Amino acid sequence: MTKPLETTSSLLGKTAEEISDTTWLLGHDLKSPIAIVISALEILISVHEDDEELAHSVNLMRGALIAANRQYNMVSDLLDLARLETGDYELQRYDTDIAALIRASMENEIAAIKSKQLKLEIDIPRDANLMANIDSELFRRVVVALVDNTIKFTVRDDTFRVSVRRVGANIEVLFSDNGRGIFPDFEAHLADRGPQWDSRQAGSRTSVGMGLPFVHAVLKAHGGTFTGKTDADTRFTTFTLQIPALSAQAG
Repeated sequence: MTKPLETTSSLLGKTAEEISDTTWLLGHDLKSPIAIVISALEILISVHEDDEELAHSVNLMRGALIAANRQYNMVSDLLDLARLETGDYELQRYDTDIAALIRASMENEIAAIKSKQLKLEIDIPRDANLMANIDSELFRRVVVALVDNTIKFTVRDDTFRVSVRRVGANIEVLFSDNGRGIFPDFEAHLADRGPQWDSRQAGSRTSVGMGLPFVHAVLKAHGGTFTGKTDADTRFTTFTLQIPALSAQAG
């Protein structure tokens, strides 16, 4: 039986501020042990990665490290989503080369992508002027969230494409794959939490992990947009991120 809302509220606090503070502390406590696990696995892998006799064990540790990082990111996204939605998150904005940021972020995700055995295609120009004033750490986590979403809804030998381009006054980043598609009636609800749970039970392409709502909140905080759509002909699902280019922001 569902407990009354006031019971849950009294456990976390009596005011919105108390509940927010308690949630942040709980999140911090959840992240601390995961961070220790991540550090331990990273050390073990670095020490034994060249030992042929332990190759199988090292591969198992790499898989565990990917899972631990995913759990850490899920907790972080959940906490910061709430802060972004309430306007309590203070953006640390700097002029940033979006192409270089996405390229470096994708390199950090190669291990997870290889473990799923996806065909990765990257189209990121090196000489284009793709500068924007952003919180680069938040955008790095956006990449992690979208890679994680792709991995959850694809199978071996599916194609995963990432591209960056200039479109008018905006910089556009595209994440596409030919895994499980998005139901048309869900495209308008990518940032909603309730419909995500209903659709998760129905087996559609979504998750209750807060990844897509987090991405939406980050883009909104930067004056950008986030959309997702599955092409009925190609069966490719594309998530599109648009943010104002630096020249547009300066103007």
